[in-house]
Amino acid sequence: MWRGANTIHHAASHSPASISEPFKYTYAPIRRPTPITQPESLPARNMEAFINERLTPTEICIVCTEPFSSNHVPVALPCCHIFGHACIKKWLRDGMGNTNSCPFCRHAIFEHANPEAFNTASIWKALCEQPFERLDELLKDIWARVQRLWRGRLSGDFATSELLDKIILPALRTAGGGRPGPFTDSLDLIKASWESLGRPEQVSGLPVPLVRLARLMSQASSVLPKWLTSVQRMNMLFWNANAALGLTSNNISWTHILEAAKLSNQRYFPLLHLYTVLISQSIAHMEPPREWPTRRYEVMNLVVERCCKKIGGDWDGMPSKEFKDLLVVVFDELKRHQLRDGKMSLRGHAGEEHVVTGLWGVAGWQRGSAPRSVSSTEVFPARSRLFRAWSGCEGG
Repeated sequence: MWRGANTIHHAASHSPASISEPFKYTYAPIRRPTPITQPESLPARNMEAFINERLTPTEICIVCTEPFSSNHVPVALPCCHIFGHACIKKWLRDGMGNTNSCPFCRHAIFEHANPEAFNTASIWKALCEQPFERLDELLKDIWARVQRLWRGRLSGDFATSELLDKIILPALRTAGGGRPGPFTDSLDLIKASWESLGRPEQVSGLPVPLVRLARLMSQASSVLPKWLTSVQRMNMLFWNANAALGLTSNNISWTHILEAAKLSNQRYFPLLHLYTVLISQSIAHMEPPREWPTRRYEVMNLVVERCCKKIGGDWDGMPSKEFKDLLVVVFDELKRHQLRDGKMSLRGHAGEEHVVTGLWGVAGWQRGSAPRSVSSTEVFPARSRLFRAWSGCEGG
């Protein structure tokens, strides 16, 4: 057995004869290569440039541009952007719970307790489900503001920003009364989204149906007598007609009216109802011609002027020839009932939907374009059915 089991033998320092003798050895130190000096690497140069040129102390708040101090303490958000404590608190609280992002990079700072609270579709649905009385008050306020806007500009050509600033936002603020609910939610969402985008003329989301409603009411004000704008049933007709177009259509289109006039589905029927009421009101209140035309092309020109330009002149698209043929029949039926037979004009009464369906159904049968969903028993005898429907409408 070897003594000193951890010893190392150096064969080079002993002769072969003495190899059998045990001895202790020391470890030789490990020689490391001398490092070669390299030129400064590119990452190191970039780092130094960043430190010297871009890594500077933050001395002012980018919200208020005031320097930080003991009274204006800086705070860092999760995204690492730094603001004055008072400034970021004001930013968050002024948004009424809708502003939850960094003012600089829009990184979310916190999650809303109710993610649906400021969802466009849910707020619009909640608005449409409001009691008639509350919607009526909103529309009466919009009518008053529309009329004030008209007094300042008789052309009626109003920009989106004017409609939002002078009609929609003030009306929502009044309807909401500072209380939680769909009106206040709508006000907060529109202010936060529209104003944060720089108040563009082209809007999206919740402003779309409300701006469209204001335009519709503005256009109708040249035909509708003022007293009817204070009648709840008429205001609900305007609301339902506009609501039928949903959240995406920036303007009423003639394609909506054309589809509804075919009576093949009920999707846009409230808009057709309102359009028919406006035609009826134009017959009742617009100055009649000295002599009603009898030649077909003259009748067509009169109807198009009154029902496609005076009403609907700002709508998208153009009415088709087929629709104009139907319109002439509807106009003639309304004129005959109101001017010859002394019947009351259409005013959004209960049961009036049957009159509207009958009018457009009669026109379709006369022009040979009535849909299969409208049977002959629903239309004929046309004039007697219309007379009964007219008589069944509520008075007032």
